[in-house]
Amino acid sequence: MTTALALAAVSVGVGVPTSAANGTAGVTLRAIGTPGTLVRGPGQFAAGGDTTLHIAVETLGGGAARIVPGPDSALPRALQLPSYVASGPYPRAVVSLTPLSGHGLSPGSSSFGFGAVYRLDATSSGRSLDDGDNVFQRGRYGDASIWKLQVDDGHPSCLVKGTGGQAFVRSPVTVTADRWYTTTCTRVGSTLRVEVGPYPGGTAVRTSVSAASGDVSFHSTPPASIGGKLSAGTGTTVARTGTDQLNGAVARVWVERL
Repeated sequence: MTTALALAAVSVGVGVPTSAANGTAGVTLRAIGTPGTLVRGPGQFAAGGDTTLHIAVETLGGGAARIVPGPDSALPRALQLPSYVASGPYPRAVVSLTPLSGHGLSPGSSSFGFGAVYRLDATSSGRSLDDGDNVFQRGRYGDASIWKLQVDDGHPSCLVKGTGGQAFVRSPVTVTADRWYTTTCTRVGSTLRVEVGPYPGGTAVRTSVSAASGDVSFHSTPPASIGGKLSAGTGTTVARTGTDQLNGAVARVWVERL
């Protein structure tokens, strides 16, 4: 990917958007359940917003997702995804979110934001099957529309692509392993911004680019995904190559129209 021009970084305060935190707009999802249990389906997630979802956990290579303690009392549970494996079979687990009604995952030409509260493991990339950490996304890079939050080489970045072109912004922040972060991507007009800061609060860095992306719309497929890429087309299975498995944990994700 090529980073757009007009890059600017400033320090700001950051937190989970109020509407997303309260589950009143778009889509929100957080983990619930007993720590240590395998995550198998929708009963281990609390969903909010104006979109009804079919939630599933897709696995490959013996991968699994588990419920673990979250960062604090506001987010007491998190979803732990498979650890990095340097050689041999590669365990993968990705959560799929298929909309059954509502348009929270298909922002169109509206201003919108999406983000996550997450932490990375000490090692999270290094082989072609897992060359990066995709946190939350809908669509794939070659599709007509995509929005994506990822962490590559320790730097969070946001990608939004639609009928008007592609916008990409990479934060100068290098996240530290085993620490919780909030990252928010916001598209307003032709501006795409990424905000990265420690969770639950504190000083964060805001970085913006000016690049048009246009209408970002989807049909009923593909699903959105947490923790990696799903297969092309209907996205009912984990991508077998370039999964970009997130090696770490996710406590909450959200999408909201602004």
